[in-house]
Amino acid sequence: MELLNTYLTERIDTDNYKLTYYFPDNCDISFTQKDGVYSVEIKLQKGQTQPSSNYISDTINCTQYNGQIEIVFVQQIYDPTGNGWGDGTAIRPKMKILIDG
Repeated sequence: MELLNTYLTERIDTDNYKLTYYFPDNCDISFTQKDGVYSVEIKLQKGQTQPSSNYISDTINCTQYNGQIEIVFVQQIYDPTGNGWGDGTAIRPKMKILIDG
């Protein structure tokens, strides 16, 4: 079961790219960025066991840092035993995109 559907990177200018990605509408996302590494976590909402077939999109602008942009998608399922979402490797693959400016 994968939560990330499709993604697209689009160059805006020399230092900036636009990332658009699609995920099921019964998922929550969180986004962090530090030193050119953009991390997007996609999680099934609490109580959900299967991803929806309806997809929605989100777009973020990414700026290179030291000539590179690294984008990491982490897909996680909710642990019904109360342990949260695990260690970030519950669903494979963990996607990593490297843009070398």
